[in-house]
Amino acid sequence: MNPFLSTFASPIRNSSCPSYALFKESSHQFCSRLVYFECFIVFRIMYRAIVQDGFNTEEPEATLKIIEKPIPEATLEHVVVHMKLRPINPTDMVAIRTGRFVRFAKHPLTPGSEGYGVVHSVGDDVKNFKVGDRVVPFMWEGLLYGGGGSWQEYVSVKEKMLTAVPASISDEVAAQFVINPWTVYGMLKDLAVPRGEYILQTAAGSVLGRQVIQLAKHWGIKTINIVRRPEQKEELKLLGADEVICSSTEDVITRVKEITERKLAYGSLDCVGGTLTKSVLASTRRGGQVFVYGVLAGDEAVVLINDLFRQVHVTGWILTNYWNVEERRKEFVEEVWKLLEANVLQPYTGEKFDLADFKEAMKKSEEVGRGGKVLLTS
Repeated sequence: MNPFLSTFASPIRNSSCPSYALFKESSHQFCSRLVYFECFIVFRIMYRAIVQDGFNTEEPEATLKIIEKPIPEATLEHVVVHMKLRPINPTDMVAIRTGRFVRFAKHPLTPGSEGYGVVHSVGDDVKNFKVGDRVVPFMWEGLLYGGGGSWQEYVSVKEKMLTAVPASISDEVAAQFVINPWTVYGMLKDLAVPRGEYILQTAAGSVLGRQVIQLAKHWGIKTINIVRRPEQKEELKLLGADEVICSSTEDVITRVKEITERKLAYGSLDCVGGTLTKSVLASTRRGGQVFVYGVLAGDEAVVLINDLFRQVHVTGWILTNYWNVEERRKEFVEEVWKLLEANVLQPYTGEKFDLADFKEAMKKSEEVGRGGKVLLTS
């Protein structure tokens, strides 16, 4: 018998009171239920979370570990989401390696910039979601202020930071709803390229680069696409690319001049940086806009003074500048879902790994020619 119950029962244990037998039976049932309840707590309310505590440029996975945490309560306007799928994005890897260019919460934190899940519980003030709904939570508040990214099994977010997943959208597509599609939509919208004009983009074979090709084609914009491997040229042509330049075998500036009849690109998108940015600027016409949205080559982007004198504008483009602008966020949600439902944008899904196998998954995500986006499952 539980020691507390034993102490409580001692005054009547040897009593001839007929209620003692009833008390003994009731206390036995209570203890049984208590044991069951304790087991229920141990096995049902804990969940797995990947936690980062430090930076490591050479072995980013070495800074991460899996811990167990209690499932959060859904309070007031909050919704607790059981996360099912989340991609490993280059943004995640940069944040894990160095923390540069992204101002996330202090360590320890859980990384992960996006993902898909199912509503687990809702707070009393939640109006538009119920248990079982398929949703995409917007993770930036957790990442910026609370260390709560998508690389965990449960997250708690405010109702306004959720969007419902349309029935026609697969789980894999929903998991990739934010980072790439929103970036592609936002950059092309901001470039405001007229129909029939050319844009130039680097890393065109990436998952995001493919979506640039898809959306540009849908909007009547021509694309000149820079890749590193010759075998990617035909693949991107089949996807809808107008022109593909292999930077390892062709001179980028010369080819852009040939393609555009020396008019150069109307605008450009660069996620590589380094010396390639110099070629991108030289391939962009006077008064054109170049958005640098990635740092694959490191911290520097080479810009020549001559291109500045030609009034070529170089601007860093980062999605976090739009996340907290409610009107722009609403536009992105509505328009990107439409594009995904119409199969204009088609996220490219690769291998899936269990959350526990995150180290292997991270290495796979950075393999050259790996295919589609690597997903972590739970």
